[in-house]
Amino acid sequence: MQSVLYPWHRQVLRCSWSRLCLLKRYLFTMKLQSPEFQSLFTEGLKSLTELFAKENHELRIAGGAVRDLLNGVKPQDVDFATTATPTQMKEMFQSAGIRMINNKGEKHGTITARLHEENFEVTTLRIDVTTDGR
Repeated sequence: MQSVLYPWHRQVLRCSWSRLCLLKRYLFTMKLQSPEFQSLFTEGLKSLTELFAKENHELRIAGGAVRDLLNGVKPQDVDFATTATPTQMKEMFQSAGIRMINNKGEKHGTITARLHEENFEVTTLRIDVTTDGR
């Protein structure tokens, strides 16, 4: 009966890394070409992207903006995640002459940069070894 309710059950039992196998089976990649996604590429975001690429760091759209884009809605608030540490971001922004504002997020790994009259919140990607309850 259990195999009828959960058809993937046997595959999970055969895999030594059961969670990984299950995730790999159901994950997919999707390329967004919607007008909502394209509208995010302002001069400020293009400059920010070039800066991170030049320094060999990834920059990704994160949070609720991803959900909005997948639902065909233009996000009102776009947050970013990066492989750069807060210290590396501050050095990059300072050397490029980019103004940083609102340093309250630094203790959480978030730096807010101001480019072309837009604010960009960029947070360091992290992998929690132990969870803090979030």
